[in-house]
Amino acid sequence: MPLIRRTALSAAAAALAVTLTACSSGDDTEEPNAERAETQGAAQEPGEAADSKGESGSAEAAGLDPDDLPDPVASQEIPAAVEGDEKATMTVELFPLKRQGETVVAQFAFTVNSDKTDEDDDGDDLYGYLGDASWNPFLVDSRNLRKHNVLDKFPQRAQTSYQSTKFKPGQTHYAFAVFAAPPPDVDEVEVSVVDGMNLATGVKIS
Repeated sequence: MPLIRRTALSAAAAALAVTLTACSSGDDTEEPNAERAETQGAAQEPGEAADSKGESGSAEAAGLDPDDLPDPVASQEIPAAVEGDEKATMTVELFPLKRQGETVVAQFAFTVNSDKTDEDDDGDDLYGYLGDASWNPFLVDSRNLRKHNVLDKFPQRAQTSYQSTKFKPGQTHYAFAVFAAPPPDVDEVEVSVVDGMNLATGVKIS
């Protein structure tokens, strides 16, 4: 497998830092539902390559090498919505946070665990596996009592779309999200990865 290029993620984060200086306060205003739905259908930086390349494509788009993954800093198995399998679960992993200029980049992995197998079934997207729920991770800077949502004042929301890529049980879907960085002296935050997963506490920012 060719070496995964990581420059796209850094470039996107740098561009966001310049364009979105006003967001660095950790604004907790939510994006209107209609606008969120529209941005989820649009091409995204740098996640657009994930749509047709499957597992390895989603890893590359998230800035990860599936053959050389970092150790997760948080992991949990949560219920997953799989038709015909009420016992299906999803393993959710959070990888180390990276400070890049005025932003913090988070990377994730989602693996559905189910006994239901159908070769003709294309699987589902993250939205479907979450029970038709949106994916809205956020950071909490406890020292300054600030919540940092995903940056969303760029042409597209700065995270992997949760509705554009289907994956089957047993496959792993990788994703990224970009947040405004807390002040430089804050090197530890809490992370809300996904609904149904415990808050990841004491997560270091490298």
